[in-house]
Amino acid sequence: MCLDYRKNELEEQMLMNLHRGSWTEGLKTIKYEDHSSTNEKTVKQMIKLSKDYNDRVQQEDGKTAEEMVVENVGKVDPKRHLENHVADLMASNIVQSLGTMLCTVVF
Repeated sequence: MCLDYRKNELEEQMLMNLHRGSWTEGLKTIKYEDHSSTNEKTVKQMIKLSKDYNDRVQQEDGKTAEEMVVENVGKVDPKRHLENHVADLMASNIVQSLGTMLCTVVF
């Protein structure tokens, strides 16, 4: 059984906006306790990753690029993970701070 139908432009727009969040989603803040515990976990992971990255940099001394690539195959790249954690931590703290300041000014 083949059903064929067409949607008009308004119906397409309605379906495109079905699962879209509202603009106020970015203004919502999370509980301070939850945010601080998340920050603490992230900082602990960053400390471990920075130690791992320091060890890896020290191991690179005197080796060629090809030797380093072969040696690090299948291992976690601490530099990349550290950069991701820093970006996530900065973004969440900025959003939380701006949301808190906005709430104090408005309410």
